[in-house]
Amino acid sequence: MDRIRLQDFFGMRTGPAICRGRVPLTLHLLAPNYRAVQVTSDLAGFWQKHYPAIRRELGRRYSRHAWPEDGATATPPPPRPRR
Repeated sequence: MDRIRLQDFFGMRTGPAICRGRVPLTLHLLAPNYRAVQVTSDLAGFWQKHYPAIRRELGRRYSRHAWPEDGATATPPPPRPRR
């Protein structure tokens, strides 16, 4: 189980896997406030089915962040400095 910001997966068509790529990890995709907005092990399916609705909601709530049309081909944001 990995808890990672949704934006860090921009540009990834498939999620990470173990056992030589046979077992996908379950991902807890987080909003900018670090609360889970989706739990999935199928990142490709998430981009197609669920991301458009989540994108609209998060775009309204977090307008300062980039929310590209297609997350699977988008460039991830640069790493944020530590506080």
